[in-house]
Amino acid sequence: MITRRTMLLMACASCALGCEPADPRRGVAEDFIDRLFVVIDQHSARELATGLAVKKLDEEIRLRGDVQIDTATRQPHVTYSFIESRGDASQPASSVVYELHVSLDGADEFTRRLVLTLRQIESEWRVGNYTLEAAVLD
Repeated sequence: MITRRTMLLMACASCALGCEPADPRRGVAEDFIDRLFVVIDQHSARELATGLAVKKLDEEIRLRGDVQIDTATRQPHVTYSFIESRGDASQPASSVVYELHVSLDGADEFTRRLVLTLRQIESEWRVGNYTLEAAVLD
C-alpha cells in the first residue's frame, strides 16, 4: 500500500526532475523546502544542510521525539514561490528568499518569508541556515 508520504515524495521527485532551476543554489533550496516543509522530513532535509541548519534540524528532531508523521497526522498544505537570490553564484556563500503559503483544514491560511543561507562546500551547495520571517505585506 502506498502511503501519503510516499506519494508526496514521488510527486516532489517528479516535479524536481521536470523543472529543476538552472541555478544550482535554487535547486538545493527547493529540494530542502520540499523535504522540510512539504513532506515534513527533518532527517531527509538534514542531508542537504551544514552548520547552523544541521543544529536547528537536530533540535527539531529531538523535540519531535518518537512522534511519527503518517497519513493519520493532520498536516499543513505548503506551497512556495521564489522571491529573489542575494549574492553571486560564483561566491562560496549566498542566500535565496521564498514565500511559503501554508494552509491547514479548519485553520486560517498564512504566509511566511523563508530566507535560506547557502554555502558551497567542495563544489556542492548546502543550506547553512534558514529563517522564517513574517511575510512583508504590500
